[in-house]
Amino acid sequence: MRTGGAALGLTLLLAGCATGTESPAPDPSGPASTGTDAATESPALDPALSTACATFWGDPDYIDPLSRLVLDRAGTAPEIGPSDPFFYEMTGDDIDVAFDGAPGSVQEAAAALSDWFRTQPARGAEADREAFRTAWEGVAGSCAEVSVAASWAVDDGDDGTKPATLVCADVFDTPGTLNHFANANVLTSNMFKLVGLSPRAVPTERMDDVEATADLLAAQIAAVDDDEVRAALEHVRAPFQDALDGDTWSDGLEAPLTELGTACAAAGYSSPDPGESDNSAVVGAHAARAGGTEHQGRS
Repeated sequence: MRTGGAALGLTLLLAGCATGTESPAPDPSGPASTGTDAATESPALDPALSTACATFWGDPDYIDPLSRLVLDRAGTAPEIGPSDPFFYEMTGDDIDVAFDGAPGSVQEAAAALSDWFRTQPARGAEADREAFRTAWEGVAGSCAEVSVAASWAVDDGDDGTKPATLVCADVFDTPGTLNHFANANVLTSNMFKLVGLSPRAVPTERMDDVEATADLLAAQIAAVDDDEVRAALEHVRAPFQDALDGDTWSDGLEAPLTELGTACAAAGYSSPDPGESDNSAVVGAHAARAGGTEHQGRS
């Protein structure tokens, strides 16, 4: 039952009892109501759901959310999982703790994800990546009503509406487990291997990755709600588009990423200084999260 409609009905009922008269029926010929009726009101949100989803997805600051750790460990599981399955089982425990107290259906979605970490990493290269994606999307769907990050994980929203802080987190700090790189490295690290932090030739044998990365950046450019971040992302994307247009010499990403970092800081997200990294390091503003992994994904 919609809570607004229930409260209104109770008020009218009490009023009728107090006066001994019935409330008049609305006049069909009268002016249309401009208020929100009960059928369109949003249900009251469960605080436990909001807390659990914020813990997992990191809204609104996106600083070290559990979701990022989950992606990192899923990205390294095929290579490292068989040698240390208990390490990955602990991730399942972390997920269960985060969603403890959330509504039952949400706990069920989270349980599918935590179970993946207890069963699949030990299989190494045979770990079921599609089962991970399905479980991930299940948690995203269960949180989409209360988490912006979850809603974007379910489906892209309208252009110009994705928070700049979330876009910056996606670029600088989110492992590429579920994008075309399919590894635990963050996007900047993966991009360095294509167009470099410093000037380099773009590897022509990886033009499929160059094109996919250009498309990924184009989607972030269209989505972001901040003009300065959008402009900086255009400069980050430029060497990828140049390579697709035939110019396979890149001036590197150090200057564009510095510009993006400045724009992200102005928008409220602290990103790493490109000078702190090299062309092969796994780069992340918050890579030293307590209890995190230092396992590096494949290139």
